[in-house]
Amino acid sequence: MTLREYLKGEGAPSLTDLSGALGISKGRLSQLQDATDWPPELALEAEKQTEGGLNAAELSPVIARAREPREAA
Repeated sequence: MTLREYLKGEGAPSLTDLSGALGISKGRLSQLQDATDWPPELALEAEKQTEGGLNAAELSPVIARAREPREAA
């Protein structure tokens, strides 16, 4: 789910409120509304602040790769 999709959901915070919780500007967060290549640290913080409403692995390919199951050696 993108940030834009998340923000349309019932009970979702405003862009302003979420940007404050993430410690970034509203303008920067607005730039990321449809992005799927977020910085890993920001994606993890967004997942935390939204209590899983946003999935860091869907926002950042680095997180997605890190969370992929590993084959047993």
